Amino acid sequence: MNQIQQRTREQSEHFLQTFFGTGNGVWPDLDPDYRHGHRSLPFVQAFRRGDDAPIVLPRTYPSGDRRFVMYVIARDTVDAAKTAELIRAFAGPTYIAYNPLWGLRPAELDPGDPIEKAILDHFGSGVTFRLTTGKTPQHRTSLADALQLMQRTVANRPPRLWRLAKPMGRLLAEFDASLSAGGESASLDVLEQLAATGGITATNLANLHIKRLDRLGRSADVLAFPGLLDIVRQKPPAPVREAVLNALFSAALEKPLAENDLDGAKSSLVEVGRVIPDLLAGDASAFGPQALTVLLLAARIRGDLAILQRLAATVQDRGHTNEIPSLVWNHVAELLEQDKPTEASTDPLSEPQTTGVESAVKTALESPALIESWVDLLRSIASGHAEAQPILEDRRWTDWPSPATDDAALAEFLDGLQDHEADRVWSAVGAFIDAVGYEAPARRAAHAFIRNALTFDRFGPGDLAVLQALMEIALRAAPSEAEYRELLEEIGSERSRWVAAERAAIALDFVDRLFLAACPSEEARSNLAYALLEPLWLHQQRLDVADLAFAQRLSQELSIEFAWEAPAGDEAEEESSADIPALTLLLYSLDEAVLARCQEEVKRFAPAVKVVTASDHVGSPQLRQKARAANAIVLATRCAKHAATGFIDQNAETEYIGYANGSGSASLLRAAVDILRAVAAGS
Repeated sequence: MNQIQQRTREQSEHFLQTFFGTGNGVWPDLDPDYRHGHRSLPFVQAFRRGDDAPIVLPRTYPSGDRRFVMYVIARDTVDAAKTAELIRAFAGPTYIAYNPLWGLRPAELDPGDPIEKAILDHFGSGVTFRLTTGKTPQHRTSLADALQLMQRTVANRPPRLWRLAKPMGRLLAEFDASLSAGGESASLDVLEQLAATGGITATNLANLHIKRLDRLGRSADVLAFPGLLDIVRQKPPAPVREAVLNALFSAALEKPLAENDLDGAKSSLVEVGRVIPDLLAGDASAFGPQALTVLLLAARIRGDLAILQRLAATVQDRGHTNEIPSLVWNHVAELLEQDKPTEASTDPLSEPQTTGVESAVKTALESPALIESWVDLLRSIASGHAEAQPILEDRRWTDWPSPATDDAALAEFLDGLQDHEADRVWSAVGAFIDAVGYEAPARRAAHAFIRNALTFDRFGPGDLAVLQALMEIALRAAPSEAEYRELLEEIGSERSRWVAAERAAIALDFVDRLFLAACPSEEARSNLAYALLEPLWLHQQRLDVADLAFAQRLSQELSIEFAWEAPAGDEAEEESSADIPALTLLLYSLDEAVLARCQEEVKRFAPAVKVVTASDHVGSPQLRQKARAANAIVLATRCAKHAATGFIDQNAETEYIGYANGSGSASLLRAAVDILRAVAAGS
């Protein structure tokens, strides 16, 4: 043993002596004769081995205080997000107490506490999770057993599966794709990985956070984001500018415009709109009606005719005239009528004349005009051309026809790519999912993207939400029997890489989609359903009660005969539906079949709960009433727009708002059950 190894070992032993010293009664001073020392010994041995598994150390407080805590410590800040995922998979929410609204985050340790100070001194901040459970010995034993299993499982994995650092480009693509697919916690996990690995500026990381908050409809959080004014002044990408404008609409304009109060809307916008001057410049052609409304009213307040003319032309060119509140549009039209441009410059977008050479240079520099379709875009990305990035980043594809119109050509192109080209093209999968939405599906292109995911081992949490969304698109188009068989066989071929109890919800999303979609081959459907359900059946004791119940239902519906067992003992008692009070739960998704399935399951889980659903694309009086009346709200955000999610968030009168980590029934159900538990715990 060299000097460095010897010093490291001495430091580790000093930490253990301090941790099990004054303030921790679980194994006093690591006394080998202590009669309960064997209970903590496996955790101490795992710590001394120094493998890649998270460190787990128990603590009881001094006599008279019955608190019991398990500290789970990531080996590195890079591993904090993955450690949270492992804790949720092996221990929560069955064995640990935490608020699903905020999820699992590293604890703020107390430097005045001798035990927590020892952790801070040895490991630093931002890596330790403080887990609590019930006060009975059974609760403590169950939690300890679950965390021991977690350590053994991780320690037996090849190290590369635990500490593999993804390239920055792949992480960014996974973030955008998981947002589009409705992966709420998956997108947050990717953000945490980006922050931990470095290589991304603080401003760019802030831009990603704002994009995510906009997708979730959290307008107040967007406007309260630290350093927002500085972020806006740095001319962020169009989606970030639109996110801020959407938030301003929700916070300042939605209510007064609904009441036909133009003066109130103007006053409110002036009051909260200090960032607007920096948002007025730049292209707004990809913005939605809410963002354009804010810009139009702001330009009208300022009396800026040139900007008004440009924005009015954008609204008319994109066919948004009927989507802008008439109160604002008429107010804008008054000024435009008073100051009509001369005949020589009737185009409100016209600019000073340039020479032919200047015009050619200007066009070449400003407009990648050759990229005018999805085929053009994917071809440019595959070739590594720089002009494709602004198209994706600024969402300029929103004016194009749906990918469904070029489905066959897109699929042929995707299937003919070399590996390095296919890897690049994955960066467009999030935009593809958004563009297809829940309208006409692009079956063949979706299937080609699925083959891409399987080829490149895309099985991260965000990737799986994307894969499920792509399967929904492919199956929605009612493929032929041969195509159906091929698709299901391909998805099932890699099931061992990702199906596990800790990913039960996403696996059940896949199975539920098999049930909901048209089925040209019962055999192919049964084979895949069996392959996805079997690992869950084998480890059913680790499933959340709601997941277990839904797995049982799917088995019955698809005639897959597994001997599922009902929860028993303390676990069943803890999950009693009697603990869920009578309340109103609002479920939101653009997939009405998913809403119906989840509504049925929630009623079975908690009969006292009144479940209402919504699938509106924009705000409405009915949606406002549902949001205000709800005691708890859960949203599935795949393809959702701020016009709906922001409207719900703005009108909600409850603090209990949760988000599905995917777009399927099981993901929505898991989020609904978590939020109901949070309400029950807080009531």
